[in-house]
Amino acid sequence: MSSNITKNIAKSMINKSKQRLKVIVNKLKSGAPKTGQNKLVQEYGIEHTKIIGWQNRYFVFEECQTKGPVDLIFIKINAEGKLIQFNIDAKGIHPNCKFFPAGKRRPTKKDFEKRNKLYQRIQSISWRVEDKDFIHSVKKKTKKFTKGFIIFKDANNKDVTYKIAKK
Repeated sequence: MSSNITKNIAKSMINKSKQRLKVIVNKLKSGAPKTGQNKLVQEYGIEHTKIIGWQNRYFVFEECQTKGPVDLIFIKINAEGKLIQFNIDAKGIHPNCKFFPAGKRRPTKKDFEKRNKLYQRIQSISWRVEDKDFIHSVKKKTKKFTKGFIIFKDANNKDVTYKIAKK
């Protein structure tokens, strides 16, 4: 096994995820956020997070259980030969949401705090990742994006996105 995923395999996997993401986005963009679309929004977040993993040459593993503590695991070996692993709980925000998302991690339920700390779980939050050059305005605030955003937050709600891309 190579220490990191090869460029060709990563490129192939990215293309597959982009195709899946297009199908999901077409279903979501058809209307306003509805209560029955939670599963699609979750898949939206997972697919985009996988793309980020492959772009940064991680091996990406998915969970088998639907209610598990982590959705994805990123693994690779850094330049010093040490194993780098991230346990990620992927979240998506509906592309048609009418508010500007704060990009804050959802608080953990008391029952799962100990478990999540042991897993060292990171939460990814994806929003409008399929759009290029869009302007989002809410009331008096306007923000221009070249592409949607994804942010990775640790248990303390601190941005750790730089860790994923750097190692």
